[in-house]
Amino acid sequence: MELLSTRKKILVLDKDSRMLPVVDEIMNYGDFDIHILYDANAVYDKARQINPDLIILDYLLLDNDCAMICQDFKANTQLEAIPIIIVTAFNTKKVTADSYKCDALFVKPLDMNVLASRIDYLMAS
Repeated sequence: MELLSTRKKILVLDKDSRMLPVVDEIMNYGDFDIHILYDANAVYDKARQINPDLIILDYLLLDNDCAMICQDFKANTQLEAIPIIIVTAFNTKKVTADSYKCDALFVKPLDMNVLASRIDYLMAS
């Protein structure tokens, strides 16, 4: 009999490996099964395949609007319950969690204790 993994799954959609330092830090805060994608067009299929407990998006996605990806997830009945965190280096009034329909938005440089706490909270709810 095969044991089921109890590790929480996090799907990370990255652009140009900008999120790798964040992923490395997240690994220090818990035992997660992290899947990193660099192709925004594959994010929905991968999410359906692995059923992640959390999605982390890089704000600067190639040829894709981060807001559109969030809205598409929230409009899909199979994927709508997956919490989404956006990580950005931009600190502007246009970049708000409400406008992106995401569950949390973090501006770099990140406070990893706050991010880890938010990850725990979102995956527990």
